[in-house]
Amino acid sequence: MAFSIQMHDAMQPKWTMPSRVKYIPNIVTDLDTNPTTSAPTIPEFENFMKEFSQYDREAYEWLKQIAPANWARSNFLGRAVSDVLISNMCEVLNGKIEKGREKLYIREYLIKRICNVMKEMKKDKGPLTPTTTNILDARKAVASQYIARWNGGDKYKLTGDLQDQHDVDVRKQTCSCRKWELIGIPYRHAIATLNEMSKDSEDELDIYK
Repeated sequence: MAFSIQMHDAMQPKWTMPSRVKYIPNIVTDLDTNPTTSAPTIPEFENFMKEFSQYDREAYEWLKQIAPANWARSNFLGRAVSDVLISNMCEVLNGKIEKGREKLYIREYLIKRICNVMKEMKKDKGPLTPTTTNILDARKAVASQYIARWNGGDKYKLTGDLQDQHDVDVRKQTCSCRKWELIGIPYRHAIATLNEMSKDSEDELDIYK
C-alpha cells in the first residue's frame, strides 16, 4: 500500500497536465478505483494497459518498469485478505501517534480504538461486523442473476444473465473473478454457488466475525 502512494507521488509532477486527462490523473489521484489498478484479473489488467499504451506511450513505459504486484490488484496474492491499494489506514494511525511515540500512549490509543470498534460491532444483530454485513447484503441482492451448475468435486460453473461465465471452487474459496480470494468476502458468483449448495454465506466468513 505504501508503495502505491510512493508511485502516486512520483507520477504526480509529470503526468497531471491537461493533455493527459483520460488515464493518468485517475491513476495518480484514485488508485483504489481506477480500472487499470483495480482490475481484479490479469487479462483485464492487460487489456487496460494495452488501451493505456495507445493513449500515452511514455507513461505506459514508465509504469512497465514497476512490478504490477506492487500496485495492481490483478497481481495481488490474496494472503493479506485485502484489496486496498492506498495507505489511508496507516496514515490515520500514524497521524494519531505522531504526537507521542511512547509505548504507553500508543497502547492506550489502541485499547480505546478497539473498544470503540467493539461497541460498533455490538450494534449489529448478525454474526458479522456491520461493514461486512453491508457488503455481503449488497452482493446477495445480485447473486440471483447467476445460475450455478456443479462441475465436479467442489467446483461450480456460474452463468449470468449476460452469459458471462465464472468458475468457483468452494473448498479453496476462490472464483475466476478473484474477488473472493482477494478480500475473503464471497462475491455474487460465490454466493450463487453457496445458495445452490444450500449453504449460508455467513459461514464462509470466519475472519470477519
